[in-house]
Amino acid sequence: MSVKVRIISKRRLKEFWESRKADASAAQKDLSTWYKVARNADWNNFGKLRQTFGSVDQVGSCVVFDVGNNRYRLIGRLNYALGILYVLRVMDHVEYDKNRWPDDCGCHKPPPKRPAAQKSSAKVNRRRPRRGG
Repeated sequence: MSVKVRIISKRRLKEFWESRKADASAAQKDLSTWYKVARNADWNNFGKLRQTFGSVDQVGSCVVFDVGNNRYRLIGRLNYALGILYVLRVMDHVEYDKNRWPDDCGCHKPPPKRPAAQKSSAKVNRRRPRRGG
């Protein structure tokens, strides 16, 4: 089954390029290009992701993209089954090289679990009926 990637959220990309002083337009161009490619992708495993972005790396439960000819790094968590890429962080190479991001992003921890479904207010009798008398 084909599932287009949903990116959560583009706002983090915009916040990053707006925070740049010297290279805001370059960051906007590079991240917008990455976004256009990623949102039209169909990744159901890391191999498919690698076919689109050959330099992507897996670090624990995170994926690390080189963006803009290695000027920026985008850290995300990808749920292949649902086709959702969570953008955790965008940074320049200087910040990336400090190597604080794996702990900050939780890359070496298991991905967060989905919240448990709310139980309905109606009581459900789950006991099996008795057999015989």
